This record gives sequence, C-alpha cells and structure tokens, in this order.
Amino acid sequence: MSFDSQLIHTCTIKPAAAGSVNVYNNASQAFGTPVTGVRCRLVEARERVWSAERQESMIQSVYKLLTHANVTALSERAQISSVTLEDGTTITDTFVVSELYVRRGRNGHHKMATLERVS
Repeated sequence: MSFDSQLIHTCTIKPAAAGSVNVYNNASQAFGTPVTGVRCRLVEARERVWSAERQESMIQSVYKLLTHANVTALSERAQISSVTLEDGTTITDTFVVSELYVRRGRNGHHKMATLERVS
C-alpha cells in the first residue's frame, strides 16, 4: 500500500511567517498566504483525561498530521484548519503545529506534525 493512498483528507495550511512588532514592542504572530487543498491525514494519537475531586475534568487530545515531504508551507507554529475527512465532513477547529518531523529514506519521504487544538 503506497503512502499516497493513506492521504485521505485535505486541509488548509497557514504558514508561520516572520512576526512583526506591535505597539508595545512585543512580537506578534504573522502568517503567510494560506495553502488550500493539501492532501493530508489527521490522526488522533492519544487522549488523556485529567480529573480531580476539586476541579473540573479536562480532556487533552494530541493529533498527528501526515503530509508529503514537498509541502513547504508546513512548519512549526503553522496553523491547520478546514480539515475535510473521508466522509466529506469538515472539522472547523484550528490546530497549531507544535513539533515537526521529516521522515527520510535517501531523501525526504513525508512529514509528520504534532498538533495542538486551539480553543
């Protein structure tokens, strides 16, 4: 089974660009032109439930995103949105790339990003 057959989702990637400075002289986030229709695969890697007697329970989910190695828009701090699943439903949540790995053979094979959901 080829890697291309595993990429059953599409998404929009907003690449992180060099930030500018706001009026308080703090760095602000800036993003480049969004790239739409990128073939990818979104996988929920793990889920952890935080619960205690004195506080509300919280569910933390960690997601993985797989793409081809030639997707240059995917970098750390990039935003992923509008993920269309194989059944046609669209996830409208925004995810931020926290870690990025390039899997290689003799050259780049694919990229795997660890995502955090922005709420």
